Amino acid sequence: MPDFQLTDIHRILFGNAPPTFLIEAAIRTSLTYVLLVVVMRLLGRRVAAQFTLFEISIVVTLAAAIGVPLQSGDRGLLPPLIIAVVVIVLQRLVMRIGMRHRRIETAISTDVAPLIRQGELLIDGMARTVVGRNKLFELLRLQGFQHLGQISRAFLEPSGSLSVVPAEACRPGLSVLPEFDDTLQQEARVDVHWACGCCGRLVESDPAPVSDCASCHQHTWTPAVLELKA
Repeated sequence: MPDFQLTDIHRILFGNAPPTFLIEAAIRTSLTYVLLVVVMRLLGRRVAAQFTLFEISIVVTLAAAIGVPLQSGDRGLLPPLIIAVVVIVLQRLVMRIGMRHRRIETAISTDVAPLIRQGELLIDGMARTVVGRNKLFELLRLQGFQHLGQISRAFLEPSGSLSVVPAEACRPGLSVLPEFDDTLQQEARVDVHWACGCCGRLVESDPAPVSDCASCHQHTWTPAVLELKA
C-alpha cells in the first residue's frame, strides 16, 4: 500500500503523473471539446434544448465515456470516439424508427401527458408523470397564471416543459399562489365559490360544502379565487 503524506505536494497536485501530463491533459481537453461539439451538432438541435429521457441517456453516456480519458494518462481517446459514433448512429436510428412507429417513439421518449382539463387537476395524469402539486403550481406561476380557472388545458411535454391552453372565459378556480401569502389569497377570493383543494373542482355553495368532492372524493374545500390585476 502506498505511503500517503499530507506534505507530498507533488502527489496532491499532479497525482502519480509527471508535471508534463498537464500539457497532455490540456491537449486531451481541447480534442474532447472539439469531439463534443461535433457530436452535439450531429445529434441535432433538439438535444441542445430541454432533454427527453432518451436524450439525457445519450448525454450521460458521452460524459461517462469521455470523463476518464481526460484525467488518466493510460487511457486513449479512441474508445470515447468509437462510443460517440455508436451513440450518434443509435440516436439517428431510433429517431428514424420512431417516425414510422409512434409506439416505439413513445416508449423511448414518453408521450404528452394531460395534467389539467377545464380548470381541474387530472390526478391520474399527475401520478403517472410523477409531477407534484407544488411543481405544477410553480410552472403555472412562472407562466403568469394565478388560479386553475384561467386554464382550459395543460400538458406535460416529453421534454418536461409545460404547455398551457388558456381558457376563453375566465372563471373562479383553485389558487396556485403560495399558501403562506394569506393577504393575497384573501384579496383574490370569491364569495359563494369553493374549489376542491385536491383536484380543483369548482362548486357554488353558501356556506362551505359539507359533502365530498364528486371528482376525487376528498373533503378539502377552499375558497375559489379570481385573478388579481396589477
